[in-house]
Amino acid sequence: MANRRVGIIGGGAAGLFAGCFLKKAGVDFCILESGNEVGRKLLLTGHGRCNITNRKAPSELKSGYYEAGNFVYPALKKFSPDDAVAFIQDELGVPLKEEDNNRMFPVSDKASDIRDALVRFIGEENIITEYKCVDLSKDDGTFKVASSDGRDMTFEQVIVACGGRSFPKTGSDGSGYELARKMGHNVTPLIPSLVAVDVCEKDREFTSGLSGVSVNAGASLYYDNKKQTQETGDVLFTHRGVSGPAIMKMSRYIPRDIVSRDGWIELDFTPGRNEKEVDEELLREMNSHGDTKLTTLASRFVPNSVANQLGKRAGVTDLYAAKVNKEQRKAYVRELKHLELHIDNPPKYEEAYVTRGGVALKEIKRETLESKIVPGLWFIGEVLDVDGISGGYNLHACMSEAFIAVANLVE
Repeated sequence: MANRRVGIIGGGAAGLFAGCFLKKAGVDFCILESGNEVGRKLLLTGHGRCNITNRKAPSELKSGYYEAGNFVYPALKKFSPDDAVAFIQDELGVPLKEEDNNRMFPVSDKASDIRDALVRFIGEENIITEYKCVDLSKDDGTFKVASSDGRDMTFEQVIVACGGRSFPKTGSDGSGYELARKMGHNVTPLIPSLVAVDVCEKDREFTSGLSGVSVNAGASLYYDNKKQTQETGDVLFTHRGVSGPAIMKMSRYIPRDIVSRDGWIELDFTPGRNEKEVDEELLREMNSHGDTKLTTLASRFVPNSVANQLGKRAGVTDLYAAKVNKEQRKAYVRELKHLELHIDNPPKYEEAYVTRGGVALKEIKRETLESKIVPGLWFIGEVLDVDGISGGYNLHACMSEAFIAVANLVE
């Protein structure tokens, strides 16, 4: 049974950065990765380009972590986006560039450049792949990590960085939650986040007819006959339903039993304008252009393709303005302001970029990320109940958390 000072369970972004900081500190460590290579999910981020961080000030960045903003703030301050950029460029040797909304990418647009640089910095001798951790325990101040094939190891300290449940094919299969439970920790309810939403077959006729079309809209989530949350932003129609930034942000609020709770998404194609204003403007256009199709006139509000699909929903396809009565006009405006798309199934972990939920934050010291229950045990990355919006937030949380955990461990 091999014995080393620090074991990092999980070779994703959080585990790899923890490895870098331990290497810098001269600490004896190894990374235990269940797959045949490390950083598999990292290779998928930013559509393969790796949106590694977001260069906003920490005080502004923390609002992107929802309920966990205050918890993660100490880490953001101690290892800021500027610190991350400096480390990646100066020490990992990967030049970065800044794009819209302060998002940072490697100049090469290759996520593999980041992953490969991390591996070089850490040293392959400190990485053990195809090591499936099935148990974690502590006895007489020593941690024992048991593997599925009997290659058990012992450590003085352990960092759990197994990821969440999203994209399980990359190794984040939820196993970290079981290790946490075995060490006495609670795990909050899990929900796929930053993921597209499928709609029922009837409503799929609408979305599939617009597959690939993106519009700016207000999006509201309803279930239990009540509006639960809302977002405004780009909505992308797909063959199966809806996606895009507004929908993906909203996905973290969709419960796993959404179907039995009659859930739907309501789209408002003219956010910021009320129904009366839109109706009056459309009526003026109809009175001035009686020989023009209603859907053509409505294209002042939405793209032509969307206007036509809304016409089908309202039953006014191919009707000219002069032939449209008040009820038909009102029906069209209702679809324009209150399009209901009923949710077919809860979003899939297999397609989610992150997982909402995880190791309960009240059991973790936010200044260090050490367990309040088990001394010498740290949790970092997506295994924690921390999830952020898209745009480099989630990867930056991994880096910051790794930094403060290692700084505390070294002390």
